[in-house]
Amino acid sequence: MTTPHHPEDFLSSLRLRSAQEEGIFWVDDQRLGVFEPEAARRVSAANWHRFVLHDRLVDMVRRRRSPEVRWSRIRATWLTRLHALATAEQHALLIRRMERVLDARAGQDTDLTLLMQDLALRSLLPVALGGLTAGEAEVVRRDLEMKLARLVSPVPGGVLHQVRHMAVQVRAGLVVRRVLRQRARGRRGREPDLADPFVDLLPELGMDRALDVVTTVLTAIGGPPGTALASLLYEFVRHPEWQRRLEAELGAVDPVEFRTTPTRAAPVTHRFVKEVLRMWSPPLLLVRRSTLGFDLGGTRLEPGQWYLLSPHLIHRDERVWERPDVFDPDRFLPGAPHGPADRASYVPFGWAPKKCVGANLAIVQLMALCHLLCTRYRLTVDRPEAVTMALRFAPVPENFRGRLTLR
Repeated sequence: MTTPHHPEDFLSSLRLRSAQEEGIFWVDDQRLGVFEPEAARRVSAANWHRFVLHDRLVDMVRRRRSPEVRWSRIRATWLTRLHALATAEQHALLIRRMERVLDARAGQDTDLTLLMQDLALRSLLPVALGGLTAGEAEVVRRDLEMKLARLVSPVPGGVLHQVRHMAVQVRAGLVVRRVLRQRARGRRGREPDLADPFVDLLPELGMDRALDVVTTVLTAIGGPPGTALASLLYEFVRHPEWQRRLEAELGAVDPVEFRTTPTRAAPVTHRFVKEVLRMWSPPLLLVRRSTLGFDLGGTRLEPGQWYLLSPHLIHRDERVWERPDVFDPDRFLPGAPHGPADRASYVPFGWAPKKCVGANLAIVQLMALCHLLCTRYRLTVDRPEAVTMALRFAPVPENFRGRLTLR
């Protein structure tokens, strides 16, 4: 599947056609757009149960099959670990890691979009794969940064750049293999991270599939979280009236209660975060291949055919949202007439049962950033009117320079 050279124009055309054709139409002769909320939920949920891990490399070479392991089992393992990590102590550790990154850049004029990517990556890496040496962490971060650059940059890199990236990618893979192998052999301590449960499953998974699992987690923290943080800054700068509301709430909130249950302790901030994710949820488009056949009104999706999903388009659909292009967190007040039509209409983390396992952690991190902006730092942007939002693999604020200073 090719990526459009001008994704903003492509998304605009999809939005127009979605409104005209009730959200389900053939984008081209290969891809069906499924942008009607309930149809998108049904197709996504049904296909998810069929996803399995790829065979190991040694099995493909020997033309044999590995024992089947479903991704739903991997997901359940991640959710169990994340539930164990959803504590006030772990949230405090996350916030301290965020503070260290921001304190190191305080007072400096900086590209705020890149700063948010660095903030997300450095603060979440220990959750995905902890206990790394400084050198190992640098290799993994470099790999993820190069992957992100390829997605964000409107200009593809040359051959030399691609070769360099492949070399870094191989080195990052070797780091992951070494960590898993050494933990399994007792030569490295076990960590409370998302990779550790698969150490015990190595005999069943094999190293190649375990590497796929850990790489999936690392890739997940290397793009969307940073763009979501940058989008939050973007709306924070554009809406001083909401800055004041957040400062009033977060300045009075009990820190312990906030670390324990931030959404309950700061409901106004929670609505602000939810609206940021409605407006700018990453990624913008998801490409999937159907394993089943579906009758979608007058359209038939056959097994093996490709389809597109887009939370972004559903969140901007005037049939299910009133004034969808207006930033208004109060649409999430109970009973607000301009709020979501139903649960299938608000899907910043995708559709159950394939909803992003890190959704709750993402909310905690976004709310933590709000808390830091309102209690620890002051954000200054010299020309807020010059900041624009580019639509690439995800919404990316451009011309976004400023500085954070300690209060």
